Amino acid sequence: MSSSTHRYVPQGPASLASDAPGWSAKVSDAPTTRQTRTLTAGAQQNNEEVNVGPICWKCKGARTLKIRAQNGKKRTTYQTSSTNSNQRLCPVCNGNGNLPIRSRYINAESKNNVGGAITARRRRPTKWVEHGHIPACVQASSLLSDGDDYDPSSLPYALSFLIQANGSDSDYSKRQDIAITTTPTLSRDEIPKWLPVNPGEQLCNLVGKWRIMQKIGSHRWTTDDIVTAYIAATSLSQAKHVTDVKYMEYLDLGTGNGSVLQMVSWFLLSKRFELKAFGVEARIEAVGLAKRSLEFNLGQYECNGTVYSGCIVDPLGGPKSEPGYHDVQVIQGDFRDLISLSTLDNAQSKSKPNNDGRDLKEVASRKYDLITGTPPYFRVDFSSSNGTAQNDNVITAAVINQGGMPTSIQSAPARCEFRGGIEAYCETASALLSSNGVFVVCENWLNNDRVWNGAKNNWLEIDCVYPVKGKVGKDTLFAVYVMKKSCETKCNVEAQSSNEAEKLKPAIVVRDANGRWTNSYAQIMEAMSIPLTSS
Repeated sequence: MSSSTHRYVPQGPASLASDAPGWSAKVSDAPTTRQTRTLTAGAQQNNEEVNVGPICWKCKGARTLKIRAQNGKKRTTYQTSSTNSNQRLCPVCNGNGNLPIRSRYINAESKNNVGGAITARRRRPTKWVEHGHIPACVQASSLLSDGDDYDPSSLPYALSFLIQANGSDSDYSKRQDIAITTTPTLSRDEIPKWLPVNPGEQLCNLVGKWRIMQKIGSHRWTTDDIVTAYIAATSLSQAKHVTDVKYMEYLDLGTGNGSVLQMVSWFLLSKRFELKAFGVEARIEAVGLAKRSLEFNLGQYECNGTVYSGCIVDPLGGPKSEPGYHDVQVIQGDFRDLISLSTLDNAQSKSKPNNDGRDLKEVASRKYDLITGTPPYFRVDFSSSNGTAQNDNVITAAVINQGGMPTSIQSAPARCEFRGGIEAYCETASALLSSNGVFVVCENWLNNDRVWNGAKNNWLEIDCVYPVKGKVGKDTLFAVYVMKKSCETKCNVEAQSSNEAEKLKPAIVVRDANGRWTNSYAQIMEAMSIPLTSS
């Protein structure tokens, strides 16, 4: 077998062999140097236990670092290598070559824990009520009473955990995370999929009364997600071509746990749009969590003989209304495959159907009014061994090239460029965007030049750029870019970077000098039905 190096995980079997190919590559036990170290593929399949963390970002798995000359300064005492006095043990990994898996994740996943938890409803001002789309299970739970004893074999028993977590509008003393210490004695098919019955799981607040399934010590939704979702949803709903159109088709690339997909869907449904939406994600665990979140937010719920389908609460206090048509799905796969699939007919399609019958071919067959993406920010270098079949690469190592590799296997592909960077997002969006569609994507501000080049090379025109800062007086962390398909000549597309200053909007600053939400960020929170007192 020969070995190769890659900028990204290659498309094909290698991409879907693991949620984070190469992340758990184990440095061999024999003492090695950086040039000659050997790596063995760790637990790569999703049904195997991963017992080793990522390769150390400092020594790149070599275990040792060269002792540099002190230039006349007092010599620092190092723990030197037993085989080379000119080498010191890496202080980051303590000479192990690998970093330990994040302890919070391990502790939360402990088999000693009975189940997960539903987090407490956010703190909110007196008489403040969440607006927008209300999930069916929340509708059903509002008709039950907190404190009542329910038969563990009944569906209301599962809802009782949600009732306790949401607490009372008048009694904040009831605000607390509710542990799922005992599960309903229902059949496996009857237990609501959204109930966090497994250790480490949390059903957390998202926007309005929507919630998201996440895991402690693993990947969780962030400021990047909500700002991107808000700008995407408002950019689409305010676009001229949708003023009289109430049916939207929407695609989220690299959807992860489904945070942006669900925030945008909540916003559009709350504005009474009809919606067909897809999220595409390679990580099996993330897909499972996202589907369970969607079951909570958009699934029908039958309780005591009544079927609930959700409702829409008017922020101005108007009457509640029924939600319009909606079909929001998460598909497991590498979104980079959408480009080739979009050019194939059904007979040529080789994409593997999901359990619900959906596959990447269906996603690739459409043109979308809105496409979103929150690409990973940091570069990774990959090593592989070549198998017997063409394109049959086995990723043997993933070594971080910028910053530090996350010590949670699910966080690594979300933050680091495993399956393509901003360029892949631009290429895929350009192929699947409708002629009047909008592409909204966020990116690390350090990669600003890559965004402009990615847009130019894929015939996308950047309409506007929203820089985002964490605090007043701090540097820009990331930016959100709003793009559309360009109808200009190639010359004009290439010249658009000269107008960067004209595209730049005032910065969105999250917190002021005192650590409070700024007015610009408060506007986003209010629009997404998040109470301002939750800071």
